[in-house]
Amino acid sequence: MKKVLLTLGCNVMLSCALFSQTEKKVKEQMWDEAPAEFKITKVPEKWKNESAVLIAVLREHSWETAKAGYHETFNSHYRIKLQDKAAVQEFSEMSFNNNTVKTNLFGKALRYRILGIKVIKANGTEKEIDLKDAVKEDAGSNKELKIPIPNLEPGDIIDYFAALKDDNSSSVSDEELLEMKYPVIKQTLRFNLYDKLELTYKSFNGAPEFQRSFGDGCVVYTLEDNMREKSPDLLWDYDYRTAPNFRYRIKSRQVSPDAKTLAVNTLNDISRFPGIDIGVVVDYMKGNFKGETDQKKITYELYNLLRNPLYLKAYFGIQQGNPLRLDNLPMEFFLVMSQCLDKYKISHDLMLAPSRGYGPFANLVNLSSCDIVIRVNTTPKIYITRPTPFSIANETAYQYEGTTAAVKYTIDNLDTVGTSSMEQNVTNMQIKVSLDDADKTKINVQRNIVAKGHTKEYHQGLVVTNYDYLKAYDLPKYQVERSRLMGGIIKDYNKEKDKYEQRLTTDYNDRDKRIKDEIESEMDVKISNFKLNLKSIGMWETQPTTEYSENFTIENLTKKAGPNTIIELGKVIEKQLEIKDDQLKRTRDIYMAYPRTFSNDIVFAIPDGYTVEGVENFNIKSENGSGAFVSTAKIDGKNLVIHTTKYYINNFYPASDWNKITAFTKSAQGFYNAKILLKKN
Repeated sequence: MKKVLLTLGCNVMLSCALFSQTEKKVKEQMWDEAPAEFKITKVPEKWKNESAVLIAVLREHSWETAKAGYHETFNSHYRIKLQDKAAVQEFSEMSFNNNTVKTNLFGKALRYRILGIKVIKANGTEKEIDLKDAVKEDAGSNKELKIPIPNLEPGDIIDYFAALKDDNSSSVSDEELLEMKYPVIKQTLRFNLYDKLELTYKSFNGAPEFQRSFGDGCVVYTLEDNMREKSPDLLWDYDYRTAPNFRYRIKSRQVSPDAKTLAVNTLNDISRFPGIDIGVVVDYMKGNFKGETDQKKITYELYNLLRNPLYLKAYFGIQQGNPLRLDNLPMEFFLVMSQCLDKYKISHDLMLAPSRGYGPFANLVNLSSCDIVIRVNTTPKIYITRPTPFSIANETAYQYEGTTAAVKYTIDNLDTVGTSSMEQNVTNMQIKVSLDDADKTKINVQRNIVAKGHTKEYHQGLVVTNYDYLKAYDLPKYQVERSRLMGGIIKDYNKEKDKYEQRLTTDYNDRDKRIKDEIESEMDVKISNFKLNLKSIGMWETQPTTEYSENFTIENLTKKAGPNTIIELGKVIEKQLEIKDDQLKRTRDIYMAYPRTFSNDIVFAIPDGYTVEGVENFNIKSENGSGAFVSTAKIDGKNLVIHTTKYYINNFYPASDWNKITAFTKSAQGFYNAKILLKKN
């Protein structure tokens, strides 16, 4: 025993000594042997008013082949000058991964993760930050730590690095943006490749090319980028489509397939996966849809079934306690769905679609931005993407709408994923507005909101609780215990539903407060007496719209002007997009989530003894080939009746259309700020 303890103690001391040696060596390499730009202290005159400036950035990768994957060494080094209090506040605390080290018996570090931080004051003094003060970022984290950086001041420079060595890396492709939050004087990206490895890369939007040279037993690829402006603050932007960036892949010198071929190969591999037992699905269909031949109806029912918390648990192990969080649905969903479609002889194909945010296959170096889409070959076709709690079959995730997807078997077999239109993505609000009988300074509002297509996602997230969702699936057809497995899952389901039912008052109060806060923010008002009535969740193909009504009182929408009253009536349609002056000019293309329409039908009850002035402020028309904002207003008996429509025709616009978009959004902003005068007779 004594010998064992002695050996253990020696190993611990050896590990500590080896870690200290590794850490010392890495710090010498990163700080003492750093390139000349990491000694610079001044920033260019044109950036003197920036919050911070990155003086130097170095990202260096080295790869060697290993038995399983690659040996990877990655060093990232940053030198940033803080120029105002906002930057000081941002960098007063930094997060990073905990230091780890693993060595072999000969003292060679096989794996480590080391970080160093030092602060350079304006007078040139340097202080290294003691990382022993690091604390866990959250209770459940075992890696992420945060470290305070005390006594920072404008003018200070933070010089920090992260060094990683991994003996079993499998990540050999990625994308890199050259623009950052702050401008960069000089950044260098370097790849050192050993053992006949090669770099394949693609540059976009003006990113410089790599220069190839030879180092000590390796091929070196170096990209240098100078005086790079900060990333612009843009609306509706996919930065990997518009900003300077490059995408790379490390591969052997053997022939390696392009992204499209890789996609087809992946689909063919998936199609050969072993079958999954779909017995409980078959039992369900026999019990509820025996003899059904309508392929569209069967497809929708299968989709709804596999989205059901009961079957998410049965097939994918997803717990039922938080049904509105469905962010970890595995790829097996598509395999089960495909197998079910096969069972009922419904023709379909698996496709792999690239995300709109990264572009077509020709622009990709890997498939990380892609996802599976099932094309059901009915008339018309039905496209199925990864479900969300509320999604309906053929409501394609907008990230993949309109993309050209690969279909299995051959690289020439391509299809375009269906795209929604502005007529399919619509939110309409019917709004009744009147002065409060007891207090004429207050406004009573009744709203009925109907949303469909992608626009309903916002409303579903706002008004639907976990109990509402579980209750929607609490149907007799889902509650039949056809197996011991499903019997246990159904019991758990009912326990969760009962749990949420017991806390229903609390959850509804929390929901109402959330909606109240949202209304106050969107209208820039204070409200009281809020009440909600949820009419339809919008999660079934037979009831695809989300509908709910609200009643509330606005306390600060009026202003007295002698015997008259000014009412900021335009605010009832909620805040409209405001294009800032520094955003009026645009050179980058516009990528919106989806085409959409917003309409409002407003009826304002004119109180007895008053007339309305300012109706003309609500007659606005701004239309062009990109979209429109149109409003009409008229007096109809004792009511002021207003109708507004704003729509965006497409999900993509070239930069040359920006002035068209700003034209009608400016008109909508004008409506939001419009007022009427209630003039006493």
